This record gives sequence, C-alpha cells and structure tokens, in this order.
Amino acid sequence: MPKQFLVFASFVDRLNDRFGVLASWMVLIAVLVSTANALIRYGFNVSSNGWLEAQWYLFAGMVMFGAATTFRLNEHVRVDVLYALYPNRARLWLDFWGGIIFFLPMTIIIGYYSWEFFITSVIQNETSSNPGGLIRWPVRGVITLGFFLLTLQGISEIIKRYAAIIGMIQIDPKYERPLQ
Repeated sequence: MPKQFLVFASFVDRLNDRFGVLASWMVLIAVLVSTANALIRYGFNVSSNGWLEAQWYLFAGMVMFGAATTFRLNEHVRVDVLYALYPNRARLWLDFWGGIIFFLPMTIIIGYYSWEFFITSVIQNETSSNPGGLIRWPVRGVITLGFFLLTLQGISEIIKRYAAIIGMIQIDPKYERPLQ
C-alpha cells in the first residue's frame, strides 16, 4: 500500500476534525439562538418561525458535520453485538469489509440522492411554507456535504484498517458499548 493513501487519510481526518469543531460551535450558537428566541417570545410576545427554523438548521449542521468525526473517533453506534468479543485482528477485518460492503454504499447512495434534493431546492429557490420561514437549500446542502464528508471518512477508515492489517500502522479497534 503506497504511503500516499495514508497521507490522504490523514488529510481527511484533519478536514473532518475542522468540521467537527464547526459542529461544536453550532451547539453554542443554537443555544444562544434558542435562548434569545425564548426571551423575546415570552418577554415581548414576539415570535418568528425563522428563528425556530434556524435552530433546526443548526441542529442539522451539528449532526451532519459532527458525524464524520464521531465515526473517526469510534464513538458511533455499532449494530454488531459480538464485536467486543472478537480479537483485534478480526475487528480490523470486520471494519475493513463492513466499510466496503455496507458503509460506503450507504453513504454514497444517500449522498447522491441528497445532491439531487439539494440541486432541485436551489433551482426552485425552495423556501419554508411557514410564514417568516427560511430558504431551504442551505440545509439541503448541509445534508449533501455531511454525507460527502462521511464518505471521505469511510474511505479514510478503510485505508487505515488495511494499513493496520498489513502492519504499516497500529490501530486500537477497541470499542466499548455506551453505558445504558
């Protein structure tokens, strides 16, 4: 495996970490918007659908821009209930093939259809049906960009898992189930 693949994987990791930081800031902005909206609504009896929709848009950004970093940090939810029982080498192989067979096709398909959804929204200059609502294409673009970043992160993880399998790098594929 050429080292350029690992350089690419490192670039993707850094790129998605920056979007992860952006997602973190979106949490703060959403809290501030929500607080201001509540204060204005209850203090001055003034309401705006635009501010409510801005909160939804920020939430979409938090999820879509934070997903790739969450995946990279192995903090995502796993479906395989036996994963924790496997030895590390088996986990690497499972992550490698699972990424190729399940993860990438899913992110590519959803990304493809979200792109069509986004382009249609831009062409139609789609806006909210709510009075005072926002234009829709920016949030549609967030979905498309989020799945593109998630696809790139999937490629990065597949590269790193293969590099670990052949002994080029060390990865700890340990996964702990969330406390319930």
